[in-house]
Amino acid sequence: MDAISYDKPFIRITGLKKSFGEQKTLQGVDLDIYHGETLVLIGPSGEGKSVLLKHIIGLLNPDDGKVELEGTDLSHMKERELLKMRRRMGYLFQNAALFDSLTVAENVAFPLLEAGIRDRKEINKRVQEALELVELGEHKDKMPVNLSGGMRKRVGIARAIIGKPDCVLYDEPTAGLDPIVTDVIDLMIQRLQKRFQVTSIVITHDMGSVFKIADRVAMLKNGVIYFIGTPDELKQSSDPEIQNFIAGRSGMCA
Repeated sequence: MDAISYDKPFIRITGLKKSFGEQKTLQGVDLDIYHGETLVLIGPSGEGKSVLLKHIIGLLNPDDGKVELEGTDLSHMKERELLKMRRRMGYLFQNAALFDSLTVAENVAFPLLEAGIRDRKEINKRVQEALELVELGEHKDKMPVNLSGGMRKRVGIARAIIGKPDCVLYDEPTAGLDPIVTDVIDLMIQRLQKRFQVTSIVITHDMGSVFKIADRVAMLKNGVIYFIGTPDELKQSSDPEIQNFIAGRSGMCA
């Protein structure tokens, strides 16, 4: 895709380590992510994919190593400086994490209010634009409880992109959705990448989504990047662990 620039990394992760008590989750992750690409993170459950995303956006600090955004180290940045960098990123949490007491429009507007924007006309305009991008413009006054799972995810995407970020992090955007709604979410991720040249980092266990949306795939296993390459390279890998993962096989003898 022409929008992707492989000249130098947009995000560079070097030697990233993170433990929680005795549990060593990340054990030296090295990963370059390039402007405009969709990088899909795969790997067994509990391997630290969500932990890695939270380091990229600065919600967690590493025990060792660093995360750089266009050469600026985020790893030990002061909170005030980090807030400015976070505004360049949008985050879709697992299960969308909407505020149940707020309407769809109020949920989507929340990042703008957090950023100090108070012009009501500007907020309303940008909320409407974001909701129309995810085809929910007519649902702005609904409460989250009245939305389907797929609609909640789309509201979460609208909230993630309303600040016009350079990068959007998606934590299992299609988990729990049926194949048709999964396809809708995949198409929206592709549409946002093409329209805004946004960098997308997507965690998923849906291999259909991997082969549909990814420019590159990174597999996290045993706390490090076990594989990095294109979807075709993943598919053609002779590594039995990779092939078992793609096919959903345990690899255990019967």
